[in-house]
Amino acid sequence: MLNAIIGAGGTITADDPLAEIGVVGQPKALLEIGGKRMVDWVLDAVAASEKINQILVVGLTEEHGLNSHGKPLHFLPDLGGLFSNANNATAESGKLNPEQEQVVWVSADIPMMQTEMMDWVIDQCTDEQYELYYTLIEKPIMETRFPNSRRTFTKLKNREVCGGDINVFDVKVANGLHPAISKITAARKSVIKQARLAGLWPAILLLTRQMTTDRGEIEIHKRLELKTKFITCPYAEVGMDVDKPYQYEIARNMLAPAT
Repeated sequence: MLNAIIGAGGTITADDPLAEIGVVGQPKALLEIGGKRMVDWVLDAVAASEKINQILVVGLTEEHGLNSHGKPLHFLPDLGGLFSNANNATAESGKLNPEQEQVVWVSADIPMMQTEMMDWVIDQCTDEQYELYYTLIEKPIMETRFPNSRRTFTKLKNREVCGGDINVFDVKVANGLHPAISKITAARKSVIKQARLAGLWPAILLLTRQMTTDRGEIEIHKRLELKTKFITCPYAEVGMDVDKPYQYEIARNMLAPAT
């Protein structure tokens, strides 16, 4: 069993596309969809899994009245960025279960995700040689399930993909013990260092549509010493996050109570 981190950080700002639907200054995760808050849909799916031990929620507090259906639930502050939140939450997860080598990160803005979809992702992440498992959704899968999602896709050789919002990683990746952390941290405030870290060759491969997931794994390992495995996920819901009003409408229509 793994611990799950639910990333619920971030508030709705005045210039946020969701400001016309939600309340400015309110956490985005509390946006109501289909009679429930967005985070509640995700938490219900995570808590129902027999593969999950404890749950850590980033960006919310006990005052928000979350129900984990008996699973141990912990709250962590929003530190203002995905990297810092993942780093902090993973460290806390390690304190709760020092023997666990992996954690699963789930974004709070994929309310249509269901338990069996998360379980499928976790089941793909059993090879201990990899330190990061990153989910990808192919364009035909996304557009067949959600024709109006308007997701941005990365053009690879022979296919187009977008990123998923459920990923599994080794605790060392985000607790400061991995070489990738020092490299990423050193490059955070320098555009030049970021460019060097990313590298010109991968950019050329992407622009010429010659990049493959296998080559991407090699480049990430070479530049970050991070053993990465891309997982092609068959569930569009894993990558269908709610960032725009039209995406909110898609989720609202799908999650509306049956009449």
